[in-house]
Amino acid sequence: MLGKACSAAVTGIRAELIEVEADISAGIPYFDMTGNLSGTAREARDRVRTAIRNSGINLRPARITVNLAPAQLRKEGAHYDLAVGVAVLCAEGIIEQEKADGTLIIGELGLDGSVNPVSAVLPMVMQGVQEGIRNFIVPEGNQKEAGYVGDIHVVGVRNLKECVTYLRTGDEPEHEEITATHSPADEPVYSGFDAIKGQQALKRAMMIAAAAMHNILLIGPPGSGKSMAAAALPGIMPPLSRDEQLEISEIYSVAGLLSGGEGFVVNRPFRAPHHSTGRAALTGGGGNPMPGEMSLAEHGVLFLDEFNLMDPQAVESLREPLETGHITLNRLKKTVEYPADFMLVAAMNPCRCGFYPDRTRCHCSEGDIERYFGRISRPIMDRIDMCIQVPRVSFDQIEVGDSGRYTEKFMKERVQNAVMIQRIRYKDERFSLNSGLSSQDIPRYCPMTDKARELLKCAFDRLGMSVRSYYRTVRVARTIADIDEKEIIDEKHMAEAIGYKGR
Repeated sequence: MLGKACSAAVTGIRAELIEVEADISAGIPYFDMTGNLSGTAREARDRVRTAIRNSGINLRPARITVNLAPAQLRKEGAHYDLAVGVAVLCAEGIIEQEKADGTLIIGELGLDGSVNPVSAVLPMVMQGVQEGIRNFIVPEGNQKEAGYVGDIHVVGVRNLKECVTYLRTGDEPEHEEITATHSPADEPVYSGFDAIKGQQALKRAMMIAAAAMHNILLIGPPGSGKSMAAAALPGIMPPLSRDEQLEISEIYSVAGLLSGGEGFVVNRPFRAPHHSTGRAALTGGGGNPMPGEMSLAEHGVLFLDEFNLMDPQAVESLREPLETGHITLNRLKKTVEYPADFMLVAAMNPCRCGFYPDRTRCHCSEGDIERYFGRISRPIMDRIDMCIQVPRVSFDQIEVGDSGRYTEKFMKERVQNAVMIQRIRYKDERFSLNSGLSSQDIPRYCPMTDKARELLKCAFDRLGMSVRSYYRTVRVARTIADIDEKEIIDEKHMAEAIGYKGR
């Protein structure tokens, strides 16, 4: 007799439905599984057989063959266990096949029949919804995560018995209601820009960068507020839309950061990996590819401190995502693409001792300083829209607590206003912020005065700008004009944008 159940496989952050087929026939008792399975997936035969027995369900001695289709797709992980168990019980006649049809089943089985939470539930459920499925059985620990998709019926089960009872009778297990929470990764690191003393120029630069997700490099001595400013940045950025929340939550689900009932991501991510982080941790990958820090910072901030001291290969891996907003990993048996549309905030000291240009304290030679900065390649610098010098904070600023014009409230209001202007302007485009402007779009959306154009031409010749650097400077000028609520880029806006260009 043949039994069937539906599950899903995940490649990157995209899922594909899997049909689990089970056949029970006469012969020497044996449990075999086929369908291009990894070691973990193939071990399901032992987990399922033992879980069924320990759940008090008796199977007749027979040959059991389970196939996971399509065969060309590699099946990895233990989340197929529950679907395999249901397919076997359908083949045995314990569960009516009609009761299992139209239900996507996800879960890992313990030997005692318990159903353990798994990762990547959200993209699997979303794919099921796209395929017309509205009924889902998931581990209790993943019920809230799956239910976030909305307009679907999600049943959370703690063990195989509850799953079998629901499919046979329709009676849902009674569990304590889990109140909605958000991911611990959403908790802010610092109180905000009001906690930063002085640094008005830094705050203005961060406000401009936040208004259009411009990449920015902060250069200044230790303790000048670079890290605090970076961590405060998500607080002045506009709230995430529901589609953005779902996209980020998909990534965190695949990475296993939403399991255990932690909820979903509702705030913009802030990722700050240590400067010793290698290329693989930034880009993602591994034998079973997982999202890296770039993808975990999707629609948020990736803060790289001690930027020029990082592994050069790790820094150079930023090229593709900074240009395209995604990263492609080529492996022997598969190619995986992850989204990586983040705002880069990099920080570094002005020299090895950190005191340059204070020559009373800095004794680094010009060659030392040049080599220190030379660790960052020109192609990477070209992809950074803004560069700001962060000076040392004076004693009076610390004591008086100079908040100045750029308070947290003021910055947030100006950013929100500039973002709204951009969304209205680009309502018919594939992008919504100035940072997404292509070279073809700039002539249409970035009108400038003759004086502004002449100033840009002069800077292009004197600074030896590349074409990429030229366009990024215009994008920043467009954002500065939006903050001032000006449709035409004038000389003042262009001058400030040019002033933010690095070497």
